[in-house]
Amino acid sequence: MDISPNRLGKVAIIAAISSREEEEEFKAYLAENSKIKLAITFVSGVRTDVTKSFVKSIVACALQGHVIRHQHNELHGVIHAGLECLKGISADVAAEASLKLKVAVVNDGKWVAVAAHGESAFHPETNHERMGFGVMHI
Repeated sequence: MDISPNRLGKVAIIAAISSREEEEEFKAYLAENSKIKLAITFVSGVRTDVTKSFVKSIVACALQGHVIRHQHNELHGVIHAGLECLKGISADVAAEASLKLKVAVVNDGKWVAVAAHGESAFHPETNHERMGFGVMHI
């Protein structure tokens, strides 16, 4: 089954849920077939620590990965999309629960999207998948 990355949010979600091998293939596909910029990072720790570091981590990822420029409108867009994504990831998670997330940040020149996918667990028996997503114009 082929899935067409024809929307910015879809690109972010596909990148966030991809394996390492799929990620490399997907990056190569985007480089050849679109002008979408993509950067990926990982964020992990207990929920309270992730909440404090998430936005800083994705802004750094977006800047270092050349997904955005150091301009107020682009920084503003990543921050807002990141906060929206964080709400989805951290909702109904105990403060001491651990999170392990793969985060994708994408930009098409007009919009920026942030998608995070990973696992949360308060106890090894309660480990389960979580996903968050946010999008904002730049």
